[in-house]
Amino acid sequence: MAIGPVDGSALSLVQPHSVYDGGVKAFRDAPKPGTEAFADMLTDAIAQANIASHSAQVAGENLAAGRTDDIHGTMIELQKASIETKLVGSVRNKVVDAFYELWRMSV
Repeated sequence: MAIGPVDGSALSLVQPHSVYDGGVKAFRDAPKPGTEAFADMLTDAIAQANIASHSAQVAGENLAAGRTDDIHGTMIELQKASIETKLVGSVRNKVVDAFYELWRMSV
């Protein structure tokens, strides 16, 4: 049986961003690799919805001004912007509902 090289990350039990606090190891501000914070995801979704809305506005203006005759592409851009805006609004409403549910909890 051949023994292959050992990856150093497999031996590490402590994440590199951990902080040692007076005898207690606390893993602060160390999200797992490949994950991102919910706030970052929400910010990205809002930015994408804003970009889609701007793109739809430009496509609509181009169609109205006669610079293009692609009504199909314009309608697709408008629907994309509408769906992304509704999605961001729905996520916002769910977050607010969850906040109020936590607020009403008795401890």
